[in-house]
Amino acid sequence: MLGWLTLWMTVSAPAADKIVLHIGNATISAYRTADLERAKAEAKAAHKPIAWIASASKVLGESGTILRTDGRGATLHAFYALRSRTVLVFEDAFAENHQVLPLVDQALHTPDPHYTPPKVIFLNPDATEVLATVEYEPDPTKRAQALADGLSQAEAKLKSAPAQSPVRNEK
Repeated sequence: MLGWLTLWMTVSAPAADKIVLHIGNATISAYRTADLERAKAEAKAAHKPIAWIASASKVLGESGTILRTDGRGATLHAFYALRSRTVLVFEDAFAENHQVLPLVDQALHTPDPHYTPPKVIFLNPDATEVLATVEYEPDPTKRAQALADGLSQAEAKLKSAPAQSPVRNEK
């Protein structure tokens, strides 16, 4: 069934608008890096991790399936697999290289300073902590497991994190 999930349309929009993809019957939206504050607000409200997907922006305008063994397939797979349990943020791994949140930039370039996109970085809703990372994997079965494992790690860390208490003004 996964082989039939095909990207059939993309909509490009200014930074204030989300990226919208249609993969199979699913409509998937992702924030751009310029809209990180909006992504954080949504993640906090929904109690979900942020899944930061760094890939080539040209992939967003190409067709393909999530079972492809290249970066296009891996990018589409990440969008599809993480669409409902995370807040998605997309980074153009080439145009925005070294120009994003330092925490994410460091995670992208560790352990390989010349990583192969796509790479997924799971963040807490405040985008202050890396919860898990998923490296590019060409094999769709291994990739599905890696994405599921990364998501499980991120969700487990969120559940175990101490609840933040509201800020009180003491006189």
